[in-house]
Amino acid sequence: MFFVFKGFRGRLFVSQFLLLISALCSVGVATLTQRLINDGLIAGDLDVIINTGIAMVVLALVAGGTLAGTAAFAVFFAQGTAFYVRDGLYTKVQTLSFGNFDRFRTSALMVRLNADVNNIANAVMYAVLLTLYAPFMIIIAFALALLFTPSLVWILVVVAVLVLVIMAVLVPRVFAAYDKRQEALDGVNSRLQENLSGIRVVKAFNREELEKERFAARTTQLRAPAFSAAFMVALLNPILSGIAQISIAFAIGVGGIQLLEDQGIQVGEIVAFTQYLALVVTPLALMAVLVPFVLRGNSSAGRIWEVIDEEPEIQDADDAKEVVADELKGRLAFENVTFAFRRPDGELDPPALKNIDLTVEPGERIGILGATGAGKSALVNLVPRFYDVTDGRITIDGYDVRDIPQDQLREIVGIALQEALLFQGDVRFNLKFGAEGVEDKQMFEAAKAADAHGFVTGLPETWGAPVARRGYNFSGGQRQRLSIARTLTAAPKVLILDDST
Repeated sequence: MFFVFKGFRGRLFVSQFLLLISALCSVGVATLTQRLINDGLIAGDLDVIINTGIAMVVLALVAGGTLAGTAAFAVFFAQGTAFYVRDGLYTKVQTLSFGNFDRFRTSALMVRLNADVNNIANAVMYAVLLTLYAPFMIIIAFALALLFTPSLVWILVVVAVLVLVIMAVLVPRVFAAYDKRQEALDGVNSRLQENLSGIRVVKAFNREELEKERFAARTTQLRAPAFSAAFMVALLNPILSGIAQISIAFAIGVGGIQLLEDQGIQVGEIVAFTQYLALVVTPLALMAVLVPFVLRGNSSAGRIWEVIDEEPEIQDADDAKEVVADELKGRLAFENVTFAFRRPDGELDPPALKNIDLTVEPGERIGILGATGAGKSALVNLVPRFYDVTDGRITIDGYDVRDIPQDQLREIVGIALQEALLFQGDVRFNLKFGAEGVEDKQMFEAAKAADAHGFVTGLPETWGAPVARRGYNFSGGQRQRLSIARTLTAAPKVLILDDST
């Protein structure tokens, strides 16, 4: 993920430098504690008490200020990463083909674009804020403990090893639980999206109770891994807090014995050592907070890169060349065409179409009839290369559609799909969606041909009338006519109406 930060490495370096200063100041406060106690309180020296107290306050303020600066950088990197990843993922989605979308459901892509991106952002934020803080603090605390209280250092070692062992046991389980949680979240979102988009059907057939049961089944599948992950994360904090308290009590006991036996240790050193101990356990506790976020981010990054690494099924040939569109007549020919859908494992299903020979002359109109599932949509989807033929070829005026760049091919071939989907905006935006630069006159003629001109001009805002999400402020018939008008506005050489009437 660090290639995302290219160009911002200076800020990353500054953030970690501030983190180092914060760690040094925090340990400095602990170190001054022994001087305050030994040379100030016990010795009864007021000047030492005042001067040391002032120095501790200054160090504490610097530690807090530099940590706040690191936090600001952490937020910058987190939000920058979220923008970069979300934008890159969305851009990649636009390059995918119909076959790719058959494998990646809309709900799964939505989870990746939202929840997974947020998980990565949180992981980056806490990684920038905490990843090096623990090593900085532990190394400095160990060094000072070794310098001032060498007889107690073994306690630090035991505590650090114990914490690391506990994390080594729990962290892999947390990782596995978060992986399962994200998969189950895909299922919940899929059920939620299907229900909400089809709520009118649910209401029409009185199937609310069935939908409640189906949704409950999905959320039940989510609950177990979500509970497991959350429980283990919640378990880390009390475990680490308990270890910290026990180790501090143990250190005071051991240090107290050494003090009473006059082994060269003083009260100030014992108090300072307990603070070093806290400064070792606290960063490890912070790492316990960091680890779940990093694990979630890592799991989410894998799911996002699964899409980013996906190759579009339909790609332009290396030698694809644009044709002179104005010279095309629109003669469409299917030559011994066979087509089969591809399964998620890469294998082909039995052919949906087999050995199709069909020629449509310029100006000719034909209707293709067949039972549901007979392959009518599959047949017409091959012309603009939503899918590619398995065998045979399709030509327009003798040009194989696979030899024409996709952008130009889809200007030559216009298709009104089965689902009359409109976008938020206004009527003019929707009708010119595929031909932004055309004159209004061409749009008007297309609307007349699609029988949409009359009801549009009857609207108060006419062509500037607002269109709600998916066009739900228009009737089904009006959406269909606007969808056909959108295709006609682009003036394609080959027109396909896929059950759009």
